[in-house]
This record gives sequence, C-alpha cells and structure tokens, in this order.
Amino acid sequence: MRIRKKAALSGLAAPLVFACALVTFGYLNADFDFFNDFVSELGATGAPNALGWNLLGFATVGVLLTVFGLAYGKVIQDRPTGVLLAFFGFGFGLTALPTNLETTDTPLAKAHVIAICLALACWLLGLARMSANQRLDPRIRVRAKVAAILIVIPIIGFTLGFWSMPLTHRLVFLVVFGWTSLTAAGLLRGNHDDRRPLRN
Repeated sequence: MRIRKKAALSGLAAPLVFACALVTFGYLNADFDFFNDFVSELGATGAPNALGWNLLGFATVGVLLTVFGLAYGKVIQDRPTGVLLAFFGFGFGLTALPTNLETTDTPLAKAHVIAICLALACWLLGLARMSANQRLDPRIRVRAKVAAILIVIPIIGFTLGFWSMPLTHRLVFLVVFGWTSLTAAGLLRGNHDDRRPLRN
C-alpha cells in the first residue's frame, strides 16, 4: 500500500507542479509566448528566472516522474516497465541543464534534445510493454494503447502544418501527463485490479 500511495502521489504531483511552474514562470517572462515558444526557453541561458524554472519545472518534475515510474512498476509487478517509465522521468529532469537557444551546435544543446527524445522513446516502450502484458487489467492495457496513439496526433498535425513544433511539444506533454494523472488517480482511489491471474 505504501508503494501504491507513493506512485499515486508522485504521479499526481508531477503534472501539477509542471503546470503551475509553466504558468508562473511563463507570466514572469514577458517575452514568452505560451503557444509559440519552446518550454525550454524559460530555462535557457540568459532567460529571466531560468534557474527557478529549471529546478522546479524540469528537475523537480523529473524526480517526481522517476519516483512514479519505479513505484508503478512495483505496483503492477513489472520492473522493466517501471525502469522504462523512470528513464522518462530521468531524461525529463536532464533537460534542466540550461541551453543556449541562439545556437544548436553546442554539446549541451544537442544533449538537451537527445535527452527528451530518448526519454519519450522510453515512455513509449513502457506503454508498449504494458499494452502487451496479458496479466494486466484490460483497462490498463487500453489506456496505454490510447495514450500511445494520441501521441501521434500532435506529430501529424505539425507535419501537416496545423501548428508549430513548440505547440506540438505542449500537446505531447498533455498526453504524457494526462496518462500519468489518470493512472495515478486510479491508484489513489484504491483500485486493486492492476493485475489479474493468468488464465489456464
């Protein structure tokens, strides 16, 4: 029950902290556009309150996501899935390293992009593993499949020119944090259907 509670609280806290930090630091930066600027611009070198954003919006949220991933893996008794979800949190936290937006050729700027890409790849692999795990409750598997499909929509929208890449990132975050919130809320409600016995 302690592990379940840890997963639930960290999973609910991560999206909440991120949203509050985004609104707060976004409004504190008069040059920041909530729809057309990358979230990373709030923590870029020279940005106002960059340290605060990087510590709260990226590092703290990354730690919460890592805790959630490891704890949730224990709840569903699937350690590899937990590690994959934790790697997403770890990679998310690494984006706290400030980058210079004026150039993308520096090692730090490249590491920033690579970190979030690898993190998202780990998250998708975790979902894929859950969706294929017949020992999990069907609702968990369906939720994982739906989240993975929804990730594709923002990418298609960007490819077709419906919105910018920064907005695509926002929509991707919405899907990731939406899945995390729903999963954590289910744990907090005390659902005990995370696993079911194998059929003979």
